[in-house]
Amino acid sequence: MRRWKWLLILVLVLLVGVASAKKLSFVLDTTDNRADEAQAIAAQLQQIGIDVQVRVWKSNVLLDAIKAGSRQAYTTDWGSAYFDPFDLGIPKLTTGGRGNYSFYSNPKVDEDFKVASTTTSDAPRAAAYKDAQQVIFNDAPWIFGYVLQNIEASSNAVQGWGPAADNSESLAGVSVQGGSSLVLGMRTDQIVTFDPAMYRDRDTEAVLRNMFDSLVTHTLAGEVVPQLATSWSKVDDKTYDFTLRSGVTFQNGDPLTADDVVYTFHRILTPGAVNGETSPRAGLLGPLDHVEKIDATHVRFVYKDPFPESLLLQALVHFQIVPQAYMEKVGVDAFKKAPIGSGPFQFVQGSLDSQIVLKRYDGYWGGPAKLQQVVFRMMPEPSTRVAALLSGEVQIIQAVPADLVARLKSAPSITVKTAEGTRAYQIELNNKVAPFNDPRVRQALNLAIDWDSILKNIYLGYGQRLATAFLPSGFGYDASLEPYPYDPARAKELLKQAGYDGN
Repeated sequence: MRRWKWLLILVLVLLVGVASAKKLSFVLDTTDNRADEAQAIAAQLQQIGIDVQVRVWKSNVLLDAIKAGSRQAYTTDWGSAYFDPFDLGIPKLTTGGRGNYSFYSNPKVDEDFKVASTTTSDAPRAAAYKDAQQVIFNDAPWIFGYVLQNIEASSNAVQGWGPAADNSESLAGVSVQGGSSLVLGMRTDQIVTFDPAMYRDRDTEAVLRNMFDSLVTHTLAGEVVPQLATSWSKVDDKTYDFTLRSGVTFQNGDPLTADDVVYTFHRILTPGAVNGETSPRAGLLGPLDHVEKIDATHVRFVYKDPFPESLLLQALVHFQIVPQAYMEKVGVDAFKKAPIGSGPFQFVQGSLDSQIVLKRYDGYWGGPAKLQQVVFRMMPEPSTRVAALLSGEVQIIQAVPADLVARLKSAPSITVKTAEGTRAYQIELNNKVAPFNDPRVRQALNLAIDWDSILKNIYLGYGQRLATAFLPSGFGYDASLEPYPYDPARAKELLKQAGYDGN
């Protein structure tokens, strides 16, 4: 009798265990450009008993919902042109970071990021970043994804051009055989502004960097080199001095001096300084307090807290200098209609949402550009860009989709080129709510997705797996940290440990 009693108890325990195991189900929100990927992921997760519904949204609508915390899982991407996690890992994974849409929080990661962004020596910065990567990998706040190559194409008549990792389009050294003008098909339907203080996107910068110069610039490989500044030095951990190039003029003939540099950064750092509006760019400079004039050809950057020189230089690549006298004379609104810079090309005509025509500035300090005219034409539809390049309507196009590369490569007059990408693609998970407040569930999802298959079949090999949010092109990247393997059996085990039916 006692034996039957224990058998009955065992059966009841097993039945309770089966009843308590529940099926994991959630909604995966995505945008149109990643809908195929999301459907493939849903199918893979279904194979281990996870029920996933895919919903497709317009990007701005989805982003608003993500920020409000009303979504569970969502495809996102984030780019950085700094070649340093300061502009990717830190905003995305610091507690309360401006891009932390997963609501992830770990004090150890916060401390590592603080060390990396306030220490001026490279060795401890790199060590802190590598430690943060290991912690983030183990916590798995996201389903870590991939980085795509930047694919662009040009006519074979174009010489001296190549795609940049940060999507910039510097055309000063570019020429066209048998011609003096070039049309570039942009991937966007419009840029934001002609005012260098009032944008935060790469497409706008691709145009502005041809009209305006910065203190420094970088090569296609990301190496920082002099531009308007010929040299710089570290005074202390909070202070950096720059020597300006002599003989530089703006496109209206006015000389460029230290006053223009100070004025440029004052507009960006001071709330409400741009016709009552505040520049969205100040955060890209770190804890910069102010920029001051030493003399006509020297300026000083003064920080509130220690800030690494390498980060400052990467930042300054993306801050174009504007002419104080002209800006104050005509006003902001007039400046945006007739911008004046110190770059190799000057504005002729155009609008933000159609095309922008620039002509060569013959007084450019670096010598006249090889082209007399460049045109940036807004062409958001990929197939339209490809057709325009094939027909000769344009000579360069941005953002070639992987599935259209073969069509271009089959044309003998076209060259397709790639650059290492600087944008991370992932599926972020709302770490504050069930089921994704359980790291075992998050780890299981990382193990349950066959990213290699997705990169091969959807992105045709133009991508690379990521172990975390950190990019191979960035400072402090830990190449020894392998991405999560595709291991559905281990994923099932973790789901069962978390109380979910993994069948």
